[in-house]
Amino acid sequence: MKIAVVNSDRRMQEVYFQLAKDNEALLINEFTDFQKIAEIDALVLPVKGLTSTGSLYSSGKELYIPEAFWSSIREKPIFTGIRQAFLKDFPNVYYYMEDDVLKQQNAVYTAEGTLYLMMDHTSKSIKDISVDVIGYGVCGKEIVRWLRALGIPYRIVRRSCEKSDILISVEEYRKTACHEVIINTSISKVIDRELLERWSQKPLIIDIATPDVIDYAAALSMGVRVIKAGNLPEMIAYESSGKCISEFVRGKLHC
Repeated sequence: MKIAVVNSDRRMQEVYFQLAKDNEALLINEFTDFQKIAEIDALVLPVKGLTSTGSLYSSGKELYIPEAFWSSIREKPIFTGIRQAFLKDFPNVYYYMEDDVLKQQNAVYTAEGTLYLMMDHTSKSIKDISVDVIGYGVCGKEIVRWLRALGIPYRIVRRSCEKSDILISVEEYRKTACHEVIINTSISKVIDRELLERWSQKPLIIDIATPDVIDYAAALSMGVRVIKAGNLPEMIAYESSGKCISEFVRGKLHC
């Protein structure tokens, strides 16, 4: 079986290396001549996949993929992380980031990376730091598990909940003082200028949400440090996370 893998980062390189162990594998990058690609049996795209026009980014550069290439693989299995408008009419698309097992593994690597950022950007032991976790999805829950296991004081900020020692609603949170570190996992805009102005303490904010939902300009003007975490699984566990994606591909292709 011949599988093409788009090389966008170290994680996708690891996907290629894993699949190349027992398949014929092709690594697509900005130097690829698509006219010379022989017929392939499957295509593996990065997590964020494609632009609306069917191009993608590889090593920070936009990579144009000719229409003839898409026509040649239209019926073939295509793997990508999240849903893509460009691929909506392709019949055999698999979204690996929607797989429950892979989502949980990705959350573990995200939690590990978040703790690393806490250790790297604070001036005391993380056990002596109190943390607010905004959002309680898959990643939020995994981060809380690690905080609890390490004995780090935490509070969970949710859209709505019954208040307790560790739970607080967004509405109540906007009326209280913040903790020393805030980990934002929510795609809703909770941390705005109004909230920042209420805080007498200047917290460290670690933002792991994909969209930009924090008022970064306001935070900077008030001396509040915000770390846009980016792709933590790729940054701190690219081999493990790449292997997870390759195993998903193997499972669907039975190879």
